[in-house]
Amino acid sequence: DVALSPIPVPAVGAPVPTEDPADVISLFSDTYTDETVDTWLTAWSSATLEDVTIDGNPAKKYSTLDVAGIETTTSTIDASGMTHVHLDVWSPNHTQLGLKLVDFGADGAYGGGDDVEHQVDTVSPAQEEWISFDIPLSAFENLTTRAHLAQYILVGQPTGSAIVYIDNFYFYYEDPGTTYTTTFSVT
Repeated sequence: DVALSPIPVPAVGAPVPTEDPADVISLFSDTYTDETVDTWLTAWSSATLEDVTIDGNPAKKYSTLDVAGIETTTSTIDASGMTHVHLDVWSPNHTQLGLKLVDFGADGAYGGGDDVEHQVDTVSPAQEEWISFDIPLSAFENLTTRAHLAQYILVGQPTGSAIVYIDNFYFYYEDPGTTYTTTFSVT
């Protein structure tokens, strides 16, 4: 006989975002107006996707996650005026989570010769709690253009068995503030 424990699931929804809607380009959030997403799971993905509701809040659940491709190829996203990408994540078992952003370039086509991409990985993220990732777009060092974003790729470990819930996936602008320099003369 083997005793099986149920896989934990989130009991509450993700935190409610507080960014000004005027400074946000949203892919998935019930706080903001979302842009059109062609697919939340491309044919070349290695994962399963389920739309779920957690405590009255819509979320996306990726199971058996290795790689999950999300695309906005019909209408690419111009995030050139944004400073960060935000993603709320809850997982009972992930040991690493990566986010790759792919810009198709001015031609708007994959493989057109002007594509750029970069992946940022988070190692040993917390489990069984919502984590809010606010990643500066400058951390995506090889993503030298951001005016034609078309692919957003989630990469999970343990490979093929990670379970990841996501919510509040959006880009936003954060005003860095103004720095003033003052010189004093003391006599």
